[in-house]
Amino acid sequence: MTLISALLGIAADRLLPHLHEYRRYEPFLAYVDWVRERLSGPAWDHIGGLLLLLLPLWASVVVVQNWTSDWLFGLIGLLFYVAVLVYCLGPRDLGADVDTYCQAHESGDTALHQRAAALLLHGDAVPDDPAQCAQQVSTAVLVEANDRLFAVLFWFALLGPLGAVLYRSVAVLYQQRREPGEFGDSIAWLNSALVWLPGRLAAFGYALSGHFDAAVEGWRNAHHSQPQGSEGTLEVLAVTGAGALGSDSGTAGQDGVQRVRAAMRLVWRTLAIWLVVIALLTLAGWAS
Repeated sequence: MTLISALLGIAADRLLPHLHEYRRYEPFLAYVDWVRERLSGPAWDHIGGLLLLLLPLWASVVVVQNWTSDWLFGLIGLLFYVAVLVYCLGPRDLGADVDTYCQAHESGDTALHQRAAALLLHGDAVPDDPAQCAQQVSTAVLVEANDRLFAVLFWFALLGPLGAVLYRSVAVLYQQRREPGEFGDSIAWLNSALVWLPGRLAAFGYALSGHFDAAVEGWRNAHHSQPQGSEGTLEVLAVTGAGALGSDSGTAGQDGVQRVRAAMRLVWRTLAIWLVVIALLTLAGWAS
């Protein structure tokens, strides 16, 4: 069921781009704020308090996952798997954002170009120089792919809908409710634990999908500084992905747009490798 639901979920995400409008996490954040107002203090501001806060959500997913697994010969369970995966991807479609950026760049509309780049750079200053902007956007594509796609898919393949919800709930907290103090440190630690392995598997996929030697050299350079936490994983993705892209995809002007498109193609090739691996593991599980 995992392989079929993964294929259907990714297809739905690509073919129905308006789905990102329904990925709203405000109710989850409201629940977190409500609990924090009532259960704050030293006894809750640690990893145990964070896990207890998230446990009702995770348990609910497990209950529904088991409850619907056999309905209508598993059809309802499959629909639940697909719906959860689609909801946890993104929250914005990476391919659509890349297309929007490239079209804005080619249109020559500076304001539109700045807005399109901001969708991928997430609050980082958008460079005025088109070549530098394209360089940063291409790196952001390789990094964003882990949060929007690979990490969700990894935990979904491992734990089903629970895995997808587990990752997305922690990622949303990391992005929107990280705060100074022990509770914020717990969110950062849990997020770094969840992105560590999928991030490195994605980086390895970049190496297999692109210029392998340059990607491996980038991997070595990134790990030479002993990257730590979520930021370390982002550094590994950025440096390894840049090596995998190589120097033949261009860096300036129109070539900069081609580099952004090349980064997106690298993501799709890596996704294809992941799906093949998941299919092989599924077939091996059936055979045993």
